[in-house]
Amino acid sequence: MRPAPVRPIRRAILAAALVASVVVPARSDAQAPDAPPGPAVAKLPSDPAAYVPQVILPLLHTPQVQSELGIEGKRLEQLEQLFAQVDGDWWRARNLPPERQRAEIGKVEKVVKAWLGESLPRDKLVRLADLERRAQGGRVLLRDDVAEVVGLEPAQSEKLLAAARATESSAAALGRAFQSGAAGDLEKAALQAARERELKLPGDLLTEEQQKAWRRVVGAPFDTVTLDRIYPMAPELAPSTTWINSEPLTLAGLRGKVVILHFYAFECVNCQRNLPIYAEWHRDLADKGVVVIGVQSPETDAERKPDAVIAAAKQEGIEYPVQFDGDSATWKAWGNTMWPTTYVIDQQGYLRVWWQGEFQGQGAKGDTVIREAVEKLLHGSADTEAATGAPRRPAPRAE
Repeated sequence: MRPAPVRPIRRAILAAALVASVVVPARSDAQAPDAPPGPAVAKLPSDPAAYVPQVILPLLHTPQVQSELGIEGKRLEQLEQLFAQVDGDWWRARNLPPERQRAEIGKVEKVVKAWLGESLPRDKLVRLADLERRAQGGRVLLRDDVAEVVGLEPAQSEKLLAAARATESSAAALGRAFQSGAAGDLEKAALQAARERELKLPGDLLTEEQQKAWRRVVGAPFDTVTLDRIYPMAPELAPSTTWINSEPLTLAGLRGKVVILHFYAFECVNCQRNLPIYAEWHRDLADKGVVVIGVQSPETDAERKPDAVIAAAKQEGIEYPVQFDGDSATWKAWGNTMWPTTYVIDQQGYLRVWWQGEFQGQGAKGDTVIREAVEKLLHGSADTEAATGAPRRPAPRAE
């Protein structure tokens, strides 16, 4: 096992403009499988469209947008059945290189848009297109169709693209710093500065008439900043004949409960340091409708032996359910990448928050992040409070 940086809790890959740009990640002592190093510097795409966030899937997963589009009752049931089929592909795409990731998400979007075309009236499809452009923030101006309607000059488009590339370049530099084990303070500052310049640029660059055209393109006002349920349905647990402290469980069978799911390997020191916190949550929250589940996915030979996993769980005093994922089928279904990783799943089966690495390593407060997310779900406030994180890219104000 080897140290690797934690990835952000709110993935810009998934949330795109809804949480805007890259959230600066905290580092941790999470453990990742050995793998050959990637290229030192990734080449940024030249196509402006590659920088425009893919926001259809995050938007459609939010109750607010579903309500705006009149998706309820039987239609909502059908949409959620579709999510159950395609969300796994969307979720696992987060681990792919950017170009492949964009292509895989595009495939899922195509399936969902086909369903929408057959299920929604034209006015609702038009409204969804408005919401998509609004949620894409300033980078919507990199779309050819929007640039034409707004009347952008080539020089303006070039400046907008340069700003987007600068932000992505700064984000990549921060990632490389974390990979090398550096604190990344200078890179964080550079990313923040690049992000702020990009956010400010459209207001400085566009004429008054272009600003008005932009406002028309994004349609009637709608708050995309505070949308919270913007991630996929959680992948189901793969079948396993060995469970500890429980009969076999399924996430579908736990609807109505908040689930804290954590991947671990019993010989992983970083995993061991999180175990007392999981035990505390099990003791404190089980009566409130929270289920803690461990998934023991192996890296070493010992971790592939059910008897050894059972003995280790007993020695650690684990009392909550643990799945023995001996063939790593659940790990693969989730596209998991590190030990330990902890996920929060809401009462409807949607992913809400995740944390990779030790909760309290290097001054981190991952246990607080997870606990607060769980409390919000228990109190029904998760979809009414603004999501926290990096600055957002606002759409132009409505007149």
